[in-house]
Amino acid sequence: MTLIFLWIIILGILLLIYLAFPLWSSQQVQPETDVTDSALQQLALQREQSYSALVDLDEDYEVGKISERDYQMLHQELLHETAEILNRIETPSEKSLEDEIQEYKERRRFEDQ
Repeated sequence: MTLIFLWIIILGILLLIYLAFPLWSSQQVQPETDVTDSALQQLALQREQSYSALVDLDEDYEVGKISERDYQMLHQELLHETAEILNRIETPSEKSLEDEIQEYKERRRFEDQ
């Protein structure tokens, strides 16, 4: 009985060491030093979210969840916001906003399959 209790204690200690090892490891996660890269990543994320919102709006309109007037108003607002994000990114693009949205829709369909 004492031998079983001793093995449980030993295994418990080993388990605690195994679980706590990442906390004591010498490798620390380095914070991102380049603020520009971080800002560009944030803008890219906002761009993807805008594309997603436009796709969702199109889908809602196609199934009849929103009226034509609301769709036009929201669509113009989202296009304006997306254009502002793209201007802030300042990446010269030969593609129009509509072409980029279409590519996003295709990627999204491909990922869903």
